Amino acid sequence: MNAASIFFRRVRILSAVLLCPAFFAFASCSFFEPDEPETPEASIEAETNAETDAAEQPKPTVGINAPLVIPPPPDYANPASWVRIGAGDSVLPEFEVFYIYPTLFQNKLRPVMDHRFDRIRTKASDYIDLTFGLLTDPVHPLKLYAPFVRQADYSTTLETDFASDLSDTLLQYGIEDTKTAFRYFLKFFHTPGMPYILIGHSQGASDLYELLRSAPEITPESGFAAAYLAGLPKKTAEEIDRDFAGRGIRRGKSADDTGVILTWNTIAQDAGENIFTVPGGAMINPVNWKTDDTPADLSESLATGYYYVSEKEPAGTFRASLLNGIHADPERGAVIVGLPGDSQYDASAQMGEGIFHANDIFFFAEFLRDNMVRRAAAWREQYARPE
Repeated sequence: MNAASIFFRRVRILSAVLLCPAFFAFASCSFFEPDEPETPEASIEAETNAETDAAEQPKPTVGINAPLVIPPPPDYANPASWVRIGAGDSVLPEFEVFYIYPTLFQNKLRPVMDHRFDRIRTKASDYIDLTFGLLTDPVHPLKLYAPFVRQADYSTTLETDFASDLSDTLLQYGIEDTKTAFRYFLKFFHTPGMPYILIGHSQGASDLYELLRSAPEITPESGFAAAYLAGLPKKTAEEIDRDFAGRGIRRGKSADDTGVILTWNTIAQDAGENIFTVPGGAMINPVNWKTDDTPADLSESLATGYYYVSEKEPAGTFRASLLNGIHADPERGAVIVGLPGDSQYDASAQMGEGIFHANDIFFFAEFLRDNMVRRAAAWREQYARPE
């Protein structure tokens, strides 16, 4: 069985086990009561899967006078505050991953994520199973740490100006939780002398960016190999250079540099207006790891996964297909992807015409998986102490 066949088989298994219709039908789900109910008397708006269920648009605000409920911060000394805590193979891992999930829910009456709800816990767990089912290479095992964080809901996120200060928005709670959880990871879980990688998507990428800005303890010398911030909104190359001047952290510009920030937003050539990108935005091609417009060589590419959105099939059906071309566009601050003509991927269903935001990781899973291994090895070569 060749590598491509193995990948297709993996995707079929994931589709059957993880991506059942119930998993994506978040529009019909409602919150379970938490241990200490804080639900307003007004009925709570049904939640939707913001990043992955493209079939239903956000619902209008109801109960406009309902009080804003901010759940208490997770206690990271409690294992229940982690979606994954050291998950991985029993063999010694080659590197550690600290991961923050993207926006996963919609609830205008309770717009700050509360991990005490069972439905929220299941969503986060299933999404991570899907993501790392594609990102984990059994030949080069990783150890995964993923905390619950109090992210803002989908509507709130879309209404946020990511070019401004986020400390005055509802996104501040997820940012603060990310900082607290990472420092707990570094103190109690991180293995000295082992490289670690940060991965986040969309709001999760924004959380990690703010963590990096505020944490001087994150240095290549202490284990930081790379941060994959897929779908990071509205960050220019100049802004990243300014934020990390003198820190030993910089924008990635090749396939094996370490201590770097790697970010991209994915669109079609004819994409319309995009809320995630800005002209001159920071980006790198997550296939050939170049920042110019050099097209990636896909001649030996395996199948890549993507979410299939069509009126004829359930939203979020997971498919595999070959990309039909990819190159970076420095002027638009985005990565341009061509899909095969028969892919039937409806990119206009949720984020706008030609906006592939939901697939910023899934389109490139095989390349990200291989590149994480490569950067971890490069970190060891440069920083590991001889035994």
